[in-house]
This record gives sequence, C-alpha cells and structure tokens, in this order.
Amino acid sequence: MNEIKYPEGFVPLDIFISSIGKERITDRIEGSNRNINYGSVYSDRDLELSVLLKAHDTQDYRLLRDEVYALFNEHDLFYVVEKYQRGKRYLVSVDEKYIPDRMTRRHATATINCSMPELPFAESIGTTADITGNVLKYSDELWSYGMGLLYDEESHKYIHAGTKFRIYNAGNVAVHPFEQYLKINIPTIFSSENYFELINKTTGDVFRVNEGMNTRSIEIDGPNVKIDGFQALRKTNRQFISLAPGWNEFEVKGAGSARVEFDFRYYYK
Repeated sequence: MNEIKYPEGFVPLDIFISSIGKERITDRIEGSNRNINYGSVYSDRDLELSVLLKAHDTQDYRLLRDEVYALFNEHDLFYVVEKYQRGKRYLVSVDEKYIPDRMTRRHATATINCSMPELPFAESIGTTADITGNVLKYSDELWSYGMGLLYDEESHKYIHAGTKFRIYNAGNVAVHPFEQYLKINIPTIFSSENYFELINKTTGDVFRVNEGMNTRSIEIDGPNVKIDGFQALRKTNRQFISLAPGWNEFEVKGAGSARVEFDFRYYYK
C-alpha cells in the first residue's frame, strides 16, 4: 500500500466500523402463513471516519476544507487501517456528501461516511507469502493481535511437499478464488501418469487435471488455471479449491508426490 498524505491541518480522530448486514432470502407458498427460509448472504457494512480540520485562520480554513474535498474525490477507492489493529485493512469509497461542522473560525469536525463497494470484510494487509520463511512477529506492521494467528509453527507453513498436508486459514471467513485473493502454485509433480487431483477434504473441493502431470507445473490464480504457463482450464474438471476458516486437510491423488504452495489473505467479519 502507498500511504495517502493528508493536507496540513487534517487530523484523523477515529474510525467507527459497523457489523456486517445480512440479506435474508425467503419465499412463501400461496395459502401458507409460514416463510421458507433459504438462508442469507452478507450484504454491506458501514464505516465512518471522524476527522478534525485545524486551520490558521478563517481564510485558511476554506483552503483546507477544499483540500479535504479534493482528497476524497481524487481517491475513488482506498484502504483505511485502525492504528490499534494495524494488520487489517478495509477497502472503502466516499460516495456521500458531507459538510464539516464549524466549531470556531479555525476549527471544524467532520463525519465522513464510507461504503465498502466490493467485499464487506476486513482483510489482512499481509499474505501467507509474507509468513513463509519468516519469523512471525506482532511487532511487524503486517500483523496484530485479534487476527486468529497461532503460535504453532505448523500453522505458519504454506509450502508443502508430499501427498498429505494441512493449511491454516487464520481468518473467520472462507476464502473463495472467485471472490478473494487466492493463489495455488504446484511447481513440481512426480509420478503422475494419468491424472492429478488436489483435494481439500475439509470443504470437499476437488481440483482435477484430466491427464498426467509428471514433471509439469500448475498455477491456479483465482479463476485462472495454467499448465506450464499456458491457459488450461479445459483440461480440468472446472472445479476450484476454497479454504474454510481454521485448519484445512489436503490430499494429493494421481501423483507420487507434489510441491504445493499457497498464497492468500485472511478475511474477517
């Protein structure tokens, strides 16, 4: 991320984050008093920025006000981060108009309502690639308490070789490659003559290539699948791997061994 520089006199005060709304899907049979509940999906989340405008005089206040207006118009989408949970970020936009509340000729406060136009979740600034091969420290800017991370070193391993392993998703939201950031790289495959399968036994997801993959490589980047660098979705079962919160048990079939590398972000309700 690139830090957005504030104009002089712009002082962030606080961030107020709502819970996530739900959209309930129901139906009713004619003549019945009972609704049929089909479950719900997450809808949206509100986020407010409270700021102070501190100018030198009344003329300078107007210049500062205009700079603040320009600041949020210039950046259509941007991330906000709480100082005391610095490992999580929220992708927001400012779509509603607002007027600063003048307290004196030199000072004003403003409440800026933000929307989250893509996903309603917080996401980790770092990815699992930032953990691999490094010592995880809460003193780093990428991580903070309350992110679901474990002290167990096994939970910090996102590169595995063999046919059975497990992957830890520290977020409390499932990660789906069509909606969130998820890359799976399989650079080395041995003894795969007829097919290759990567199975998440926790979610029941099965990714299959319908031909031998011996000494070949697979890259799954979101909904895109490449074999040896070439588009290859047609050679698969057109199914993808997702990750449940917590531990995910994996198994490789159709090969004697494979090196599997995961890179994804954690997501939070």
